[in-house]
Amino acid sequence: MPAGKVRKEVMHAIRTDREFLIIAFHGISSREEASTLRNAMIEVDASMLPALGENEYYYHQIIGLSVVTVEGKTIGRVTEIMETASNEVYVVQDIDREYLIPAVKAVIADINLNTGIMTITPVDGLLD
Repeated sequence: MPAGKVRKEVMHAIRTDREFLIIAFHGISSREEASTLRNAMIEVDASMLPALGENEYYYHQIIGLSVVTVEGKTIGRVTEIMETASNEVYVVQDIDREYLIPAVKAVIADINLNTGIMTITPVDGLLD
């Protein structure tokens, strides 16, 4: 699908195949038709997402949060989430600096979606 083009489709079914998602859409019945959507960005209305458990968040809820320390020092905003073998890492961008904040209980003190603030307890060397 060409960059910048938007198309609304109705999802019929979804399944995983190794590390890929296989999605079936209503009205698309051949591999040729489906191939036009390969690598396309898929957006889902947030109201359709299943509820998460306590202290679980969707990426779109985390990206854009302001990050401050428990002492009140502003660090920056979450711009990206990296997946690693052990845990996710929040990429926090300040005006002139980038920080990599591990998404672990020892560091993440609080995430408040209502205020848009993530509070962290930085371990030694994290913000150096």
